[in-house]
Amino acid sequence: MTKEGRELAWLFLRLAVGAMMFGLHGWARLGKLYAYFILGQPWSFVSLVQRIGFPMPAVFAVASALVESFGALLLLAGIQTRWVALLMAINMAVATGFEIGKGPSGGPELAAMYLIPLLALAVGGAGRFSLDARRGVRR
Repeated sequence: MTKEGRELAWLFLRLAVGAMMFGLHGWARLGKLYAYFILGQPWSFVSLVQRIGFPMPAVFAVASALVESFGALLLLAGIQTRWVALLMAINMAVATGFEIGKGPSGGPELAAMYLIPLLALAVGGAGRFSLDARRGVRR
C-alpha cells in the first residue's frame, strides 16, 4: 500500500469512529444533557455512573456525554485528535469493564470495538488529512 493509501485509510478510520460515536451515542447524549440541565428532567445515566462507583456521578456523566458528543465532533475534524481519542478511549474502557463486570449477561463487544481504534488514534494521531496536520501537529 502506498503512503497515500495509508493516509486515506487513517482518515477513514477517524471519520468512521467519530461519525459512529456522534451519530449513535453523542447526539442522543446532547438531548439528555439538555433535558437534565434545562428542563430539570431526571437522567438515568447519572444513576448508572453512580452504580459503577464514580464519585460525583453527575459530573462524570456530563463529562462522558461531552466526550461522546463534542469529542466525536473534534475527532471528525481532526482537532486535538490524540487527546480527544485518549479521553474517548478511557470512556470506552470504563464501559467495557462495566459490561464485562455484568458477567454472562454483559455485552462488552461494542465498547471494546470503539476502544481499539480509539487507542490507535490516540497513539497515531489524526493523519495527514486533518486540521491537526494543517496546524502542524506532529503525527
